[in-house]
Amino acid sequence: MIFAFTDEQESLRDAVRELATRGRTEPVPGDAPHDPALWSALAELGALGLPFPEASGGMGASPVEVMIVASELGRAGIRTAYAEAMVAGSLLAASRDGGELLGSLCAGDSFVVPALYEPNRAWSLEPASVMADGDRLTGVREPIPYGAAADAVVTSARDADGVAVFVIESPALSGARLDLAGVAARRLKGAEAAAVARAVNLGTLTLCAEALGAMDTALTMTVEYLKTRKQFGVPLARFQTLTQRAADMYTSLELARSTVQFAAMTLAADPDEAATIDRLKVVVGKAGRHIGQEAIQLHGGIGVTAEYAVGHLTARLTAIEHSYGDTSQHLAALAARVGDYEAVDLIG
Repeated sequence: MIFAFTDEQESLRDAVRELATRGRTEPVPGDAPHDPALWSALAELGALGLPFPEASGGMGASPVEVMIVASELGRAGIRTAYAEAMVAGSLLAASRDGGELLGSLCAGDSFVVPALYEPNRAWSLEPASVMADGDRLTGVREPIPYGAAADAVVTSARDADGVAVFVIESPALSGARLDLAGVAARRLKGAEAAAVARAVNLGTLTLCAEALGAMDTALTMTVEYLKTRKQFGVPLARFQTLTQRAADMYTSLELARSTVQFAAMTLAADPDEAATIDRLKVVVGKAGRHIGQEAIQLHGGIGVTAEYAVGHLTARLTAIEHSYGDTSQHLAALAARVGDYEAVDLIG
């Protein structure tokens, strides 16, 4: 399998990198607010519509291009709703009547995010308390990342026939919480449980690609710090134990890079491939925790100051690890599939 980018993909990477460099801001603690100017710039670049049909205003590209965009945003430390837009757009693309809103999303005219989390409950694709009776919904969705700025949210609900997907225009949120009782919702025709799983696969890949970019920056900053910071009159890079720890960070980064790229190519061929996403989350979750913690440790006290990016990158890596199921949850899903594989005789 070839992991090298094509000329077109390298051009996309360079364009996003330039955009991300212009949009880079000083790190701030907490959630990043929605940036309409940056969002419009991403739309003009075509990034918001990359994996969606050209008939709906998309680019007809693949998850590989989405991975490239997300990785560059993560490298620059820019937090956006890019992954959320990929999930919402995928759900709209799976329906027979979501094309108009999808086109508006791709053009950057409408800000649409998914509402798939339920409060006080571990992550699950299956709605537990969110129910549908026709176009009337009951239940609560929380948290909804970037929901306060959303023009519309896309959510799932269970009815007598299974899982259905709905659009809620101009949602009235209380913080990151949306009470669905009494809210006007429109059912998307043709979007069901399989569409939700497919959309979350794409969103998970996007988040893991962002994590890859953040890990890359964290390692780069750490290596530069070891080269320039002196202790006992010599650079920290002269201490073998510290350079060995940096080398271990590099190993984790490259394992994560290969896994992200393999997952992107796998989803391009089969968007329903769940086992690959489980492996992706496990590898990226462990790598992000290792690199983030080591970056802070090797920087010392400055690594956790509000003015320095390493701590913020680690916080973002932690948030990504716990999005759409954490490492332990996906590891359990992988373990449950062990019986699906044939035994291998390593001796005979």
